[in-house]
Amino acid sequence: MPEKIIYDTDIGWMNDDCMAAIFALKSPSIEVLGITPIMGNFDLDYEMVCTLRLLELLDNEHIPVCRGFDRPLIHERSDYADRVWGRWALHQTVEDIPPGMPELKADIRHAANFIGETVLAYPGEVSIVAVGPLTNVAVAVRMYPEIVDKVKEVVIMGGAIGRLPRGEGNITPSAEFNFWVDPESAQIVLYSGAPITLMPLNVTRRSYFAKSLYDSIVSPENIYPEIRELFLEYVGPHFDDPDVDAKEPILFYGLTDHACVGYIIEPDVFVYKEMCVEISVQKGLDYGTSYGYEKGTYVTGSESLPIQNDLNPIRVAYDMDFEKLATLYLGVMTGQL
Repeated sequence: MPEKIIYDTDIGWMNDDCMAAIFALKSPSIEVLGITPIMGNFDLDYEMVCTLRLLELLDNEHIPVCRGFDRPLIHERSDYADRVWGRWALHQTVEDIPPGMPELKADIRHAANFIGETVLAYPGEVSIVAVGPLTNVAVAVRMYPEIVDKVKEVVIMGGAIGRLPRGEGNITPSAEFNFWVDPESAQIVLYSGAPITLMPLNVTRRSYFAKSLYDSIVSPENIYPEIRELFLEYVGPHFDDPDVDAKEPILFYGLTDHACVGYIIEPDVFVYKEMCVEISVQKGLDYGTSYGYEKGTYVTGSESLPIQNDLNPIRVAYDMDFEKLATLYLGVMTGQL
């Protein structure tokens, strides 16, 4: 039976979240029960119309799209946020998107309600695949605390673990973007006791999107003409960018959020470590930083320092067989799997 998932995302038009959504929607191993957009990379209104239009183009209008939160729990935009990556909580008016505005309407339920109700309707069967800030999931955990024991798994793209390779931040020296936008929500979810697999930057930085992968997706042999056309029109032009290395052309992002979807299909692609993961909610440079460590006692000099020993360890992916992930992705996107 296909794995049931809720896809919680800060999706844009044909960004990595969007391409990962297509991966999930086309995989015969996955049943997408709903999509719950959350502000993050983009403002929520833009994300909603992108999601609805994508489902129209892929003939998936039956899948509910439930509007999530348009801002984090506490984190207000600052001058720094305005200058750097991410257009969250700008409350912009959306008049058009590249493929045209959708006619499909959103589900009337709020994302947090949809998450809670759906997990309870299928106890032990639903995984939440969360590839944006964790506000929707955190509020669902607060509103429906019983889902902590009923959810099959929460698979999260977020964080950067400094104790593991490739663990520097991408929005501050130590913080990853999704956790930095709403660290309080990340803390709620990671401390909830739910079964969690974390896909931090450590593992997603092992991925890339090569032109050879693009060429295979847009090949005439692809049985999905709608996917072929989407990639030709909206991904192909990225490879004409003068900043792309002509000798080894790759997109500036890799199969980042795709890793979470790939994990649902084939967990053995990844290498894991059991770790406790804490999130800093202290304002300043440390805000949103994720600290991973093995459960137990740490020794400094002659003193023992227990660190949150009541936290449940979670599964942290820190490496992968990238060629296996890319092959899996290509097989799904071209109809060969």
